[in-house]
Amino acid sequence: AALIKQNPVIKKDIETAPGYAVFNTTNVNVVLLVLARGEGALFDKRRSEVIFMQAMKTGEGIGAGYQDQYQIILFKNTDAIDQFLLTSIDGRRGGMDVDANFSAGSGGTIRSFNPYITIYTVGLKGYDLQANYGGTLYLVDQQLNDAKTLNNLPKKQQ
Repeated sequence: AALIKQNPVIKKDIETAPGYAVFNTTNVNVVLLVLARGEGALFDKRRSEVIFMQAMKTGEGIGAGYQDQYQIILFKNTDAIDQFLLTSIDGRRGGMDVDANFSAGSGGTIRSFNPYITIYTVGLKGYDLQANYGGTLYLVDQQLNDAKTLNNLPKKQQ
């Protein structure tokens, strides 16, 4: 709702997307270092259950600030959702994204290097001035998801 209030045109994109994810993150920029951490949920319109996830970001670039924000990820096709869920770190499933961000203030768009993903941010509190790039790791939360959800995640083909 906060994203649509900020930019009403996005409502149609959300409604027509095959899926989206929403994360609440805390973003810290200290001179040349960027760190962020948060929790969220992925909504795949092919599934009845929500997939609970965690997000961790690290990067570098010029910046200063601290901000609590929502990060909204729109998937442009189902392959992008499946790819997002296929990455595995030590047996934990999740996605990775490499992005670039140039912003000042409390919200905006993060440029993903994946053309089938668009990432928006909505600031909740704080202020951020940044020009950076980095990578974000999105992991499926092994504790919040039930066994049925975990077993129904996409599998890597041999």
